[in-house]
Amino acid sequence: MDIVADLHSLPFGDSTVDILHTRHTLEHIADPLQCIAEMYRVVKPSGRIIVIVPHYSNPAYWADITHKRPFGVRTFEYFDLEYARRAGYPIYKSNINFKTHKTELTYWPGRIQFHGRLKRACLLMLDKIFSGLANLNPRLCERTWCFWVGGFYEVTFELEPIK
Repeated sequence: MDIVADLHSLPFGDSTVDILHTRHTLEHIADPLQCIAEMYRVVKPSGRIIVIVPHYSNPAYWADITHKRPFGVRTFEYFDLEYARRAGYPIYKSNINFKTHKTELTYWPGRIQFHGRLKRACLLMLDKIFSGLANLNPRLCERTWCFWVGGFYEVTFELEPIK
């Protein structure tokens, strides 16, 4: 079932949702920490949160005046309390703890359509190559070469709330 709701105040009880999926939403939110807290609150301990946001290297991210905050592959590391403590990160919300099961860069998502089969075929081929290489080590890609290929379109996170 799809539900459209305000991410600052989700209409669900605590730990009642199996999976929460948000795509190209969090970059528009004024208070992403509140939204992350709400997602954590409503998802069951065994549940999943799938977050898809534009990657900060995406030129279209910066062109959209409604975007408020960029995202990179390390964004949710701050909410993995064990990892954040080991890495020396600041703990912004000590009552939120996620285990990141997947962080994946996408060079060009196939759902985006273009006029012209050749252009689409080329972008999908480049996606297989660049995304495949990038996801061998997303941190290294982000640190050293993501801008060499014109930026990555989006980053996907699969998170499990640890409660």
